[in-house]
Amino acid sequence: MDRSRTKNASEGIAPIGITALTETVLSNQPESRYECPVCLNWLRDPVITTCGHKFCKSCITSWLQNSGHCPIDNINLSMKVDIFPDNYTKREIQEQRMSCPFAEKGCKLKVTPLDLDSHIAVCEFNQPETSAQKDARVPCSFHAVGCRETFDSQEDMNAHLHKDTQTHMSFLMNAYSEMKINNDISNASIDAKEQEAMVLWEAPDKDGETKPPPPINNTSALIRALYERVVVLEQRNREQDIVIANISKQLSAFAVAKMKQNHDMLLRYCMGHFVWKVDNFKARLDAMLKDHYKMLYSPGFYTSPNGYRFCVRLNISPQNPHCFALHVHLMKTEYDDCLEWPFNGRISFAMINQYDPDLTQRDTMMSNSSLIAFRKPSAEICVRGFGYTEYAVVSDVVKNGFVKDDNLIIRVNIKCV
Repeated sequence: MDRSRTKNASEGIAPIGITALTETVLSNQPESRYECPVCLNWLRDPVITTCGHKFCKSCITSWLQNSGHCPIDNINLSMKVDIFPDNYTKREIQEQRMSCPFAEKGCKLKVTPLDLDSHIAVCEFNQPETSAQKDARVPCSFHAVGCRETFDSQEDMNAHLHKDTQTHMSFLMNAYSEMKINNDISNASIDAKEQEAMVLWEAPDKDGETKPPPPINNTSALIRALYERVVVLEQRNREQDIVIANISKQLSAFAVAKMKQNHDMLLRYCMGHFVWKVDNFKARLDAMLKDHYKMLYSPGFYTSPNGYRFCVRLNISPQNPHCFALHVHLMKTEYDDCLEWPFNGRISFAMINQYDPDLTQRDTMMSNSSLIAFRKPSAEICVRGFGYTEYAVVSDVVKNGFVKDDNLIIRVNIKCV
């Protein structure tokens, strides 16, 4: 890369038909252009109406069967003549890639938005945190009558109870025999718990009447009480499994929402200092070299919490396929009406050399108030950007230390003046 070569910044327009390779920030909430107005979720099998609105095919089909008009503007629609497949939007959604919310635990998989929920449910890293107190062990429920087994977890104890029922019955029988020796057999009466077990054992008949209890026998009552205890434990285990599964699902959703909140907070309060880490760079570069209309967009970042919002675009130069083009684009915010237009400020790029910081490529440019690129944006992302059409030679970026561990790092600093 010729670092001494002078580059002139200029206004650039993103070609029509671009495909953004940017990953969605860790959230399963779609952008408005990918959201179905009926189910408020990602468009599944998207279709477009003659009045220009997009819906899931199943959602609009069900809606028209009940009402016959568009949910947005009440125009009468027919499934046969007014609904068309939106393959362009379908391809865009399928090309989105989202990191697993358990990436910090080691999951490297990146899936489409429509597959994220199903992946989370089966992700091998979606496991509850293990306790730091590994020495604490759970004693067997029959510890009082002689079982000395201990276990690392409740699940291990439940398996032990299920497997060694006969052994536990023997413990109970021995304990009961000792009680008989220590008591006057002739004056013994049925224990209240045993009587309760006998009553619980007899199920009511179909007419709602309970059968009279059978002749009382201490051994029979004890065995039935044990069987009932095992049944109750199994039922409790199943209920606990359901509760744990629901809690795990809620924690997964909370983790995703928390990551998105933290990421959005960093972008809003970065004060115009943004570091863009382009991961999986080799695959992204191959996609751009194969199709020059594909390009990378960074997340939107702010010059101040309520200030201007920019993103960075990296793509193969349309004038020179051997070079990268690098531009910034203004993005729409809820505070645009309070800002001064056109934007006036200084924009600095730094492509980081990760092996030799002295070779980092730095460039600075000033905004031009006469260009459309710095006027108040009328779309989500301003079509026109500002930057360098021939920013860096592709081969130099790949070979000269700018890519490390398949990551390219570009630092951007935007300051209002």
